[in-house]
Formats: sequence, C-alpha cells, structure tokens
Amino acid sequence: MQQQTPTSLKILICEDETLIALGLAAVLEDGGHEVCGICGTADDAVDAAAEQRPDLVLMDIMLRGTRDGLDAAAEIRRRLDIPCLMMSANDPALLRDRLTEIQAIGFIPKPYSPNDLLGCLARLG
Repeated sequence: MQQQTPTSLKILICEDETLIALGLAAVLEDGGHEVCGICGTADDAVDAAAEQRPDLVLMDIMLRGTRDGLDAAAEIRRRLDIPCLMMSANDPALLRDRLTEIQAIGFIPKPYSPNDLLGCLARLG
C-alpha cells in the first residue's frame, strides 16, 4: 500500500468490469491514493460506502443489477454525504439532468486516461 500524501484520498471504486476496476485501482494507488474497496453493483456500493466511509466514490454509471450508478450515487450522497465522481462511456450531455440532481462532483469519460483521472483527483483533493 502506498504511503498517503497530504492530498491523497480514500476512494471506493464501483465498476462492474473487473479488469477496468483493477486498472483503476492500480492507477489510483500508483497516484498515492488509498483504494478501500471495489464493488460491482449499486447496492454493494451503498453498503461499502457506509462501512468504509471513503472520501470519494469513483462510480461507473452502468452497473450490474436493477439500479445504476446514478441511483447509488444519489443514495450515497443523501445518506452519507460522500461525493461521487462519475464515469461512463455515455455522452454526459445526455445525463446532465441526473448528474446535476445527484450533485456529482465531476465526470470522467471512458475510456479514461490515467493522467486525466489523477489530474481531476488532484483538483478535488
């Protein structure tokens, strides 16, 4: 595990594609952040956020199960006041209303660039 720096964040990853989730974890840890968990469904993300109390949830919009990442992000924000940084291959303009409604702190397009992701986190941290 990386030693945390003053700007490091404790991050929960919610991504249902295992290889992408592991790649995100590696990028985040190499960038000095702590990954406190990886989940693949909205319900698991809510439960993990309540248990782990991360600084931030990195949330994919399209997830396995009946609820999407926007549903999970809204519940996490409402119940726990933990911000979510959303990720998707979908056009954010199509999701603008829902992203605003859930108070997402940002949007990372897929495929993501490690430099863009870490740069976004540096601005947040």
